[in-house]
Amino acid sequence: MRYFSDCHFHVMTLEHPNFATFLNSFYDSAAGLLSANMTQNYILTPELFRGDNFLNMLTNTLTAFERPIGDTFTMMEDDLRGAFTSKEKDSYAPIDPYIHDGKLNIRGMEFDRMIMIPLIMDFSQDQKELDKIYYTFPAEDKITSYIHDTIEGMNAYYRKNPDGLFEFYPFAGINPRLHSMRFLENFLETYINTSHRMHHPHDIPLKPCYGIKIYPPLGFCPWPDDRETLEKHRYLYSFCEKNRVPIITHCDDQGFRGVSAELAWKYTDPATWRTVLENYPSLIIDFAHFGKQYAFSERNNISSMAQRLRRQPDSPWFSSLIRLMTEFENVYADLSFSGCTDEFYTELLNYLSGLDGKMRERIISRILFGSDFSVNLLKVESYTKYWSVFEKSPFTDEEMVRIGEENCLRFLGFGSEEIEEKEHRRIGFRP
Repeated sequence: MRYFSDCHFHVMTLEHPNFATFLNSFYDSAAGLLSANMTQNYILTPELFRGDNFLNMLTNTLTAFERPIGDTFTMMEDDLRGAFTSKEKDSYAPIDPYIHDGKLNIRGMEFDRMIMIPLIMDFSQDQKELDKIYYTFPAEDKITSYIHDTIEGMNAYYRKNPDGLFEFYPFAGINPRLHSMRFLENFLETYINTSHRMHHPHDIPLKPCYGIKIYPPLGFCPWPDDRETLEKHRYLYSFCEKNRVPIITHCDDQGFRGVSAELAWKYTDPATWRTVLENYPSLIIDFAHFGKQYAFSERNNISSMAQRLRRQPDSPWFSSLIRLMTEFENVYADLSFSGCTDEFYTELLNYLSGLDGKMRERIISRILFGSDFSVNLLKVESYTKYWSVFEKSPFTDEEMVRIGEENCLRFLGFGSEEIEEKEHRRIGFRP
């Protein structure tokens, strides 16, 4: 049984995000709109403003957000099956769809199933912020309903696609600052699966989530000064370390914010996680987006300029993340959203080519494939287009297998014996 994984993507409807908090984040930073969310090369590129490109991009993105979650899952797989036609001029597409003859095919390599990790974000609200507005109301827990909507979406996908390749292993978002300790304890006990066992295709276990999603730009400080909040954070980290539950944290300087750009960047900086890892050195953390920074003001230094001349990643966060990967055994990075462009892969491979064999091996073994769908539709036309950029990347076939299969199975804690047993169950084998 061969697997390929998308370890980082989002499906949600327009009722899940907290748009009021997003708009309020600009109040604290007059430059936030320009320097953070409208940064050139993040979304605003010259190509975007040609003809109807901007309106088409926005409409295409909102189409994914206004559909039921189960329909979005099906749409993603249908896209890989070639159900849609590109509207881009001279757009690259595989000769055959990525999914054909019952398998995922990439560079001539076949994979039987796809491990899909939807990230369920905690959009719960802070009562202190709600109390500032006229139409105030009690803060609500928005993560529980989002989890249940995602479960229903997975069931809907399985009902509609009995021969589908997707297997879902969601990560549940949590921001302890917004919840009580009792809520946190019950949340982890109720939803987080610590079995390290793959489930049977089209089954959803009683505890459906296989990891934790952290999103600092919504106000999650990795090591807060407040004693009560720190106690809840430490409980979360202890639970994850003890039970080998992996964490994925957002790590680029863009995205959905609930606080000012300055505070979001402070919390997101990989260096801010050093204290966490020093206290919990066995913690398994994937830093999403490979520490990409788009705001030029954050890359306007001699070191970054030297990296640009060498056509290598020029983000200080990238360098900080690499240091964490060299010092801690369970630090990973994923390619989500950053992998929307050929340039990103060229720069990353230029950097890796300059490393000695041992160091390059260490980094390659910690890279995970992720798409950041549906958010990546702000940058690429489709799920297929994102896969095509990855397929054309300078990674070797062997490296692509490691990034898409081996590294993710290790990250999730699924061993080879368990995978073999899962295959036996699938075909009805009994030892």
